[in-house]
Amino acid sequence: MKRPFLSVRGLCFQAGLSALLLFATLAIASGFKTEVSNDGGVMVEVTPAQLATGQAPRFEVQLNTHSVPLEQDLTTVSILRDDKGREYKPLAWDGSPPGGHHRRGTLVFPELSGPVTSVTLTIRDVAGVAARDFTWQITP
Repeated sequence: MKRPFLSVRGLCFQAGLSALLLFATLAIASGFKTEVSNDGGVMVEVTPAQLATGQAPRFEVQLNTHSVPLEQDLTTVSILRDDKGREYKPLAWDGSPPGGHHRRGTLVFPELSGPVTSVTLTIRDVAGVAARDFTWQITP
């Protein structure tokens, strides 16, 4: 009797493919492009799930690596800036706890103040990379 065999590499490929499909679905649903940073051996993908003036911005974030543990508290290493120079600190991270090589979840920020035309999400100090910037334009 043959037993099914699924390699670790196969599992990683399947998990990566599932994550890619999830982020592609989010990008289509939200109308915003997924931004990617692939530095220091860590791939960080960010897709706005909700991003409009007068609403609390929400970003779907995924971090993947096979070289370093992902120990960051994303509420302390992330900041959102609008085109008027205002800064917003995250209210919550709803996702994977610190640790491991694969994390995903949602960063939630307070409502944007007044009309803005763009925002930049900065995530600092992941795998020795001082800052990763992800920018989106907001249409009124």
